[in-house]
Amino acid sequence: MSKPAREGVRPAFSQVVADAAQAMSIRYNNLVYELKRQGVHVTVLSLGEAFFDIPLLPMDDLPYPHIYHYTHSRGIPELREKICAYYQRHFGVPIDPEREIIVTAGSKAAIHFSMMCVLDPGDEVIIHEPTWVSYPEQVKLCYAKPVLMPYTCTVRDYERYLTDRSKLIVINNPHNPRGEVMTRRDLQYLVELARAHGLYVLADEAYSDFLVDEEFHSLGAIDPEKSNVIICNSISKNFGISGWRLGYAITNPELTDQILKVNQHIITCPASILQYYMAAHFDEIIRITYPQIAEVVRKRREVADFMDELGLRYLPGAATFYFFVCIAPTRLTSEEFCTRLLMEEHISVVPGVGYGQSCDAFVRVSVGTESLADIKAALVKLQELIVKTS
Repeated sequence: MSKPAREGVRPAFSQVVADAAQAMSIRYNNLVYELKRQGVHVTVLSLGEAFFDIPLLPMDDLPYPHIYHYTHSRGIPELREKICAYYQRHFGVPIDPEREIIVTAGSKAAIHFSMMCVLDPGDEVIIHEPTWVSYPEQVKLCYAKPVLMPYTCTVRDYERYLTDRSKLIVINNPHNPRGEVMTRRDLQYLVELARAHGLYVLADEAYSDFLVDEEFHSLGAIDPEKSNVIICNSISKNFGISGWRLGYAITNPELTDQILKVNQHIITCPASILQYYMAAHFDEIIRITYPQIAEVVRKRREVADFMDELGLRYLPGAATFYFFVCIAPTRLTSEEFCTRLLMEEHISVVPGVGYGQSCDAFVRVSVGTESLADIKAALVKLQELIVKTS
């Protein structure tokens, strides 16, 4: 017979959750929200989104009263069909809207639910730093182990990190925070590696539209049968509606059926009214946001030229609205640096250590929400703090 818990002693937390870190970018953005509530003006270069000018399109033609009720747990058919047609048209990826896609509450959920369906306790997941802040913690929440490759590694180094416990490789393409776009040859290498070792490759393609001159290759075009690949993407990012939390996972029918079960037990279905709205206005919103996406990427180029003039170094990349900026030779850790920049200069960027232990000499700078003039002024202050603390 088990011993009863001692009276008055609070039960322990889950050790897995207790050991998980807060999302570094969100933690700093919460500080920004708190400062703004106090009336402080903050130049926000930490948000993981771009602000677009999007009108509120008609809602009175949505199917009332269905908008008040549950939908299919795969997502409404009309939205699935729109997404699948988009991937076929733009990226050459054939997708069965009935069996190969799950719409869920944001791409974070799509990624985590996919991990839950392929990982067992003790399995290993290989992730290349700088890694988006949630990948390692989501792996841990699946009772698995993140295996992190330092940022100095290349794609060809994945094989060196394989063990008999390896189950999944996670990539972000285009990359947050580098802005790098993977070549078709590198994606082909990863698919062949996965086939040879019985792995899945999960590609987070949330920034698939945030490039202008470079060519984007979806992982689904390399493995059309999706035997060894999972694609996760975000309606939030490409449509400029991050607060609506809509995303999706694309993979083979057998794995999709497993993700469906997780979706049913955790969220039932995404918000009905948002699904119907997106299905009704999908093409129009894309038409409105595409020129603005291109403008954000062009602004990124101007920021890159300005940082070159200042002598600020950053990891190479030309897509998305992010930079991973080196703060060496400051004596401060990236957290100390970012906290000081926020509290003294009211400029918010994200500590590089949140993207991996090898990245403590960097900060993430996002150029999606502020004017070019404000971004340049903030970068001058950032460089001054590097000099002051070196």
